[in-house]
Amino acid sequence: MNSDLTAPFARKSLKICVIGSTYPRHEGDYAVPWLRESVRRLMQRGHSVTVLAPAYRGQASHTLDGVPVHRFRYAPKAWESLTHEQGAPNKLGNPFMQLLGIPYVAFGALAAVRLALREQFDVIHSHWPFPHGAIAAAARKFGDAPVVANCHGAEFALARRKQWIRPLLKAALVGADQIICNSSSTARDVKDLSGCESFVIPYGTTVEAKASADPAKTSDVSRILFTGRLIQRKGVEYLIRAMVPILLRRKAVLTITGDGDQRAGLEKLTGELGLNDSVQFLGFVDNATLDRAYSECDVYVNPSIIDDRGDTEGLGVGPIEAFAHSKPVVASAVGGIPDVVKHRETGLLVPEKSAERLAESILELLDNPEYARELTTNALVYSQTHFDWDRVTDAIEDVYRLAIATRNGRPVRSANPAAQFAKV
Repeated sequence: MNSDLTAPFARKSLKICVIGSTYPRHEGDYAVPWLRESVRRLMQRGHSVTVLAPAYRGQASHTLDGVPVHRFRYAPKAWESLTHEQGAPNKLGNPFMQLLGIPYVAFGALAAVRLALREQFDVIHSHWPFPHGAIAAAARKFGDAPVVANCHGAEFALARRKQWIRPLLKAALVGADQIICNSSSTARDVKDLSGCESFVIPYGTTVEAKASADPAKTSDVSRILFTGRLIQRKGVEYLIRAMVPILLRRKAVLTITGDGDQRAGLEKLTGELGLNDSVQFLGFVDNATLDRAYSECDVYVNPSIIDDRGDTEGLGVGPIEAFAHSKPVVASAVGGIPDVVKHRETGLLVPEKSAERLAESILELLDNPEYARELTTNALVYSQTHFDWDRVTDAIEDVYRLAIATRNGRPVRSANPAAQFAKV
C-alpha cells in the first residue's frame, strides 16, 4: 500500500478499490446511479478508482466512465443472476440462490486478492459488508489497505430474517477500519449489532437542480409520480389503492417507472380496482424519460414500507431527486426516509401501509399549491446543502484518510473528519 501521506487528510491522490454487488453494466444502465456518481466524483478529484463487482450472466470485465470494472465469475452464465435487477436480498428466499452465495464469496475473494496484489490499493471501500466483508478482508490481508465498510440497510434486514447472517455481519463491521452509513437509521442498526460507531454520509443527488418555473397547466389532470424498483418494500400497492379516493376528488394520473417481481401483481390490482385509465406502468426508463417524468409531475410519492422480510428504505433516492426538480413529496416515515423528508418542512410524512393517509396528504398538496411551493423551496435548499456531492465526497475522502492514518498508527489531528454530517 502507498504510505507516503505526509499528514492525515492531506489531499493526495489515492488508489481506491470499490467493492459492490451491483454496478451499471453499460452506459444506459440505471442501477445504483448514486454509486456510479460517487466513483465519478472521486475520479474527478484525481483518485484512481477500480470497481470490483460480480458478473451478471457471464458479463466480462469492462470500462465505464473511464473506470475499470472487474467482473468476477462465480457460476455458469445461466446461473449468474444473484445480483442486479431485483437485487440479492429479494432473491435469497430461493435456497438455490442462497447456495450461490458460497461461490460468490469464494470467487469474489480470489478476484479481490489478485487485484490487491497487482494494484497495491491505498483503501478498500466495501459496500454492503454482508457478504462483501469477507471479500474486502481478503484484499486487505494480501494488500494491507484499510477497509471502509459502507452499510445501506439491506444487510440488517437480511440479518433479521436469517440469524446465521448476524455473526458474519457483526464480524465484518468489527473488522472494518472505518464504517460509513447512508442514514441515521442504518447507523443505529450498526451500533445495536456491533457496538461500532459509524459516519453518516448520505448519497448526493444524481439530478441537477432545476428551479420550477410554475408553467401554466394545459390540463386539469394532476400527475402523481413514483420511481423505483417494483419490490414489496417500495409499498406501491398502497399508492395504487390511494388513487381510488383521490379520483373521487379530482382527475389524476399515477405514473410508475421501474420494474421488479411485484409488477404483475400491481398491474393486476390496478385492473381489479378499475384504474387502468389512471395508472400507467412505464417499466425501466432512460435518464431523459425519467427527467421528463419528474418535471411533469405535480407530486412525487415514496410509499415505502417495512416488508415481510423486515427490509425497508435505507435512505430514499427518489425524494432527493424530486427535491432537485422542485417537486413536493409525500413519503412514508420508515427507515432512513425521515433523514430526507422532514415532516412539514421539506415534505409530508405518513404512516406506512396507509392508502388513506397517502391519499389525504397527496390531496393536501394538490389542493394547496402555495403550501406545496413553500415545502419545495425548503426542500431544494436542504437538498443542495445536505446532499451536495462536493460535501459528500469531502466526507468520504476524510474517512478514507482517517482509515489510512489509523491503520498506519499515525496520530489523528482531526477527531471528526465527516463532521458536516454526523457520527453515530
